[in-house]
Amino acid sequence: MIVLRCFRPDRVNFAIKNYIVSNLRSQEFVQSSSASIGDIYNQSGPGVPIILVLSQGVDPTDLLYRFAEEKGADISTISLGKGQS
Repeated sequence: MIVLRCFRPDRVNFAIKNYIVSNLRSQEFVQSSSASIGDIYNQSGPGVPIILVLSQGVDPTDLLYRFAEEKGADISTISLGKGQS
């Protein structure tokens, strides 16, 4: 993959995905899936926090607050701000 990166940097992501699929024998680790906040909540627990990593232009704050209100839960949000990742 190092040689591939030197000559064809546009193909590195494809090569990495191929490597993962061939070694782990599963597509599970290379496919993204969207999940509802309810599904995410059901998979969480005291030792498994919910962490949302967002891309530019995505703001699920209203959805999160509505879901917390339905469950009767208090939530804490922390905004790292620009350049604080």
